[in-house]
Amino acid sequence: MEPKEKAKELVKKFYNFVGGWTSTNRPNEAPSAQYEGEEMRIGRAKQCAFIVVDEILENSRRIIPILKDSNELVCSPDYWNQVKEEIRKINCETC
Repeated sequence: MEPKEKAKELVKKFYNFVGGWTSTNRPNEAPSAQYEGEEMRIGRAKQCAFIVVDEILENSRRIIPILKDSNELVCSPDYWNQVKEEIRKINCETC
């Protein structure tokens, strides 16, 4: 899968997960909720995708040597850095 496709896939998965409502509860205030706009929801989905990619990159030095025997399973850190770049480019129009 190309980095651009992987970036979109991750953001879409988290977009459905993060939902559209957020709590605005603060100390000493009555509980309330508000609907998040599209940009905010995509922003939260992108943050989740960044966390996943950062974890993959952080652990890639330990994982890749173990998986080197299977060409299908090895993805280089360069690939995941490209995915991060593509995640940065995603906005309301491209998602």
